[in-house]
Amino acid sequence: MDFEFWNNCWVKPTQPFHLTKPHHFLTEYFDQYFADKERVLLPLCGKTQDLNFLAQNGINVIGVEFNPRAVESFFADSKLTPEVTSFDNKTRYQTSSIEVWMADFFNINQDDIGHFQAIFDRAALVALPPKMRPDYAKHLISFLAPQGRLLLVTMDYDAEQMSGPPFYIDKAEIEELFPNTEIKQLARTSIIQSHPRWRELELSRLDEVLYEIQLKTV
Repeated sequence: MDFEFWNNCWVKPTQPFHLTKPHHFLTEYFDQYFADKERVLLPLCGKTQDLNFLAQNGINVIGVEFNPRAVESFFADSKLTPEVTSFDNKTRYQTSSIEVWMADFFNINQDDIGHFQAIFDRAALVALPPKMRPDYAKHLISFLAPQGRLLLVTMDYDAEQMSGPPFYIDKAEIEELFPNTEIKQLARTSIIQSHPRWRELELSRLDEVLYEIQLKTV
C-alpha cells in the first residue's frame, strides 16, 4: 500500500472515491444482506459514511483503516468521541456501535475482530496494486463466517484509458482471487458523471460492479 499516495489524497478537501453519503449499493441491498446481521466488517474504510449508516440501522460495524487522518476525520466529522485504546501497533477507536481499527489490515486477525456474516468491500480491493491483491483476498475471506456473504464493489473501465487506483478488476480476476467461492454479479451502475475528476478523464465508461461472494459448502 502506498501510504504517501493515500495520505496526500486525504489532505485534499474532496476525493472522487470518498462519498459524503452512504454508498448506493449498501443502501439498496441493506435489507437483503445486512439488516438481520449483528456485525458487519468494512475493510480499508477511510472515513466512509457507511459506518454511520450501518450503526444508525442497529448494526455493530467494524472498520479497518491505516490512515490516521481518515480515521480522525471520520470521528470529528461525525461529532463522535470514541474510546481510544492502543496495543501491538494497533489503535482501536470505539463508540457504542462503531469500532474502527487504525492499523495495517494484514496485522488485524480473528482474535481482534472475530468473524462476520456480512462484509462490505466498497473501495479496498480496487485500491490495491495487483501484487497485493492475492494476499489481501485470502486475508479478507478468512474473516467470513460459514454461510456469510462478502459484497464486493469493483470498477470497470477501459484500462488503456486509466491506470488506477481505483484499479480495473474483472470477474475472471475475482474468481482467481477468491477460489472455492460462489460468485454472482448483483448490479452495475455508471458513475462517470458522479465527480468532476471522472469527467476530466474523458473515459468511455466507468462502472461500479457489485458482486456477491460466498464460501462454497463442503
